Amino acid sequence: MSMPWRRGMSASRRMSSPRTSSGCRGGRSEPRIRAAFAQGTHRFDIVGYSAAREALGGSVRSGSFSAGGFLWAIICRLQAPTPAAGQCGLASISLELSKNATSKDIVAMASLRIDQSNRTGQFPSAVWRSQEAKTFGARSMSPVAWELAVPDAFQNHESRYVMDDCLTIHCTVEVLQQELQQQDSTAIKNCLVLVPPAPSISQDFYNLLRERRSPKPDVTFILEDDGTEVQAHKLLLAMRSPVFRAQFLRGDMKERSARRLKISGLTASAFRAMLYFIYTDEQPTPNRRRCPVAMAQDLLVAADLYDLERLRLMCEKVLSESIDVGNVMTTLMLAHGRHSCQQLEASCIEFLVSDPDVYDTVEATEEYKELEKTCPSFINEITKKVAKTAVSHHRSPSTSSCTNNGSKMTTRSVSKYTPSVMMSGTHEFTIQCLSAMRKTHGVGQYIRSSSFQVGGYEWTIEVFPSGHKEDITESIGIFIRPFIHDDDTKVEASVTLKPIDPTGELPPFPRRIFTHVYAGRNCESWGWPKFIIAKYANTHYVGHDGSFTLQCQVEVPTESCTSGTIGVGTIVTVPPSNMAWHLEQLFAREEGSDVKFLVEDSEICAHGLVIATRSPVLHEAVESASSKDHVRIDVISSMAFKAMLHFIYTDELPRVDDLVHMVGDITTMAGEMLVAACRFRLERMKRLCINLLAEKVTTVLSALTTAKVARRHNCPELEEYCRQYMSLPHLTSKVTETCINLFLES
Repeated sequence: MSMPWRRGMSASRRMSSPRTSSGCRGGRSEPRIRAAFAQGTHRFDIVGYSAAREALGGSVRSGSFSAGGFLWAIICRLQAPTPAAGQCGLASISLELSKNATSKDIVAMASLRIDQSNRTGQFPSAVWRSQEAKTFGARSMSPVAWELAVPDAFQNHESRYVMDDCLTIHCTVEVLQQELQQQDSTAIKNCLVLVPPAPSISQDFYNLLRERRSPKPDVTFILEDDGTEVQAHKLLLAMRSPVFRAQFLRGDMKERSARRLKISGLTASAFRAMLYFIYTDEQPTPNRRRCPVAMAQDLLVAADLYDLERLRLMCEKVLSESIDVGNVMTTLMLAHGRHSCQQLEASCIEFLVSDPDVYDTVEATEEYKELEKTCPSFINEITKKVAKTAVSHHRSPSTSSCTNNGSKMTTRSVSKYTPSVMMSGTHEFTIQCLSAMRKTHGVGQYIRSSSFQVGGYEWTIEVFPSGHKEDITESIGIFIRPFIHDDDTKVEASVTLKPIDPTGELPPFPRRIFTHVYAGRNCESWGWPKFIIAKYANTHYVGHDGSFTLQCQVEVPTESCTSGTIGVGTIVTVPPSNMAWHLEQLFAREEGSDVKFLVEDSEICAHGLVIATRSPVLHEAVESASSKDHVRIDVISSMAFKAMLHFIYTDELPRVDDLVHMVGDITTMAGEMLVAACRFRLERMKRLCINLLAEKVTTVLSALTTAKVARRHNCPELEEYCRQYMSLPHLTSKVTETCINLFLES
């Protein structure tokens, strides 16, 4: 059986700043410091407690919660109860800090409380409090656990605290904060050889939206509300919204070719604001006559309709921070029935129970009275949730809202442990004319399937028809990977793969299955370099039409616990912009591409819209070509051109490890990319290449080589950097010796 292997190199490390002989100067003044406490409380429900302690013999983990601006989690180690353990199935409780990326230590206190199950007050709660503060070190990028103590009362009388086979643990974390009241000093930072211009993707696509310049919009939306017409570009919409992608790239011919579409349920201002977000990935700003809350309410509907998760969170953040007596019922109606808006609904409920006078005032409003008449079931449901939350607060750990001087800030959250569930999905990938693909795709070149969703992640299949490497060209290699949006996420998956028998008469294909944990956004593909011999595939699994079909089943276990915030003061976290990632995926998938570059012996697909928006010089080359299917680019290597396209799509250079994988010598590749950046007038890319070359100056020989490149391409700053490096005292003798050797060898 062929064993699964990883494909590609490990994730790239962060590029260090180049050394320089002169630092950045700055003054220093003493800031005034005020101490403050930030408090977070979390309720962790362990459902199926008795079964979990018998079966697991390991740990269960709460959902992450916030306290003091940091993420924490509760970890409970369970064990089968034994007389030696005092019949207690809870072996230990730990508090885990996910990471501390700041330059200062974190000082925290913690407490635990477990209430009795019958809530009669007959027995006291099991309580534990830390006697001393715990210090978590600065710049710790890995999780750090602090083992707390299982309350004595619980250890001696476990059965008192478990109800309906559910154990509930309340944890309170207090983080000491020091707020700088005044800071006049200039931060000292490392100096680059050349400071690159800021990324301009957002501004470039905003200009495309605002100026309606070439390429012209290819779809017009008619708002049924007032007949307003709004123009846009299908490719941008499809790249950013799964709903538009299904319509414009994967729909039937009629949908894909439609030039005019009617939109209902949205106002023209809301639709234009949504387009602004799609083109820029920035939060729309209302004009002076528009209320930010009203705009956020309209945009929340649009975000939900077109599956724009980041825009939805932006709107939730505005609405959560703006809840008052006058808008709470409107916001509740908006969130009601929307599964993705549970956090917003919980914030509204929390506001209603925050004070008896608040609820009485809301009940007296005309809006509430109107809803009682028109939507009695809605009011009844809200009333039940308010009552349930009020009871929960009566039992929850003692917390306080922000005091008048702001010395204590509190967040509340809840998570629940439930048995894991296996999510499964099957995708069939058909390659038309396999024999032709082996001729057009060389060794190491792959065909990528469209993405499919399993377990909340998008997955793709990569097929190497002519082999993954030179020594296995007779085999077809197949790899699978998910798209993960951040570096902290790990996804465990079991993958089963087989070719489809076109006749239905062949014996079962040998079982191909692996289980692998994919880690972070730069996770590597995993699969089989020798999945099937190409000759055998042609004779047994290729249909009469020449097609070859693979069936891939992916199984992903769900998380064992989920977290949903229920507290006033909890901040809705908006993730960072992912527009560059969307563009990178668009380039990688080649979906909707309409330009084909011929560079050396390679055909490289791209999108004319992106090229025109991001690189006017390259766009001129496309426009002057006789055909967009044959845009020849000379005097540049295909690897350097692909790297330049990667920059055009993402505003960043390819990962360092990817560059090494391409050519082996990073300095040579950086030099070629510098040539491309100069030729196509990409100033940010040019400066990034210069800094990358400077970073790789680690020996006298590399300094001489880089200085030569700098002079050839008129980069005086880089040449001066190399000269300063070679003038360091401990290198002076080596410079003379190296120069003599180079002179003798030339």
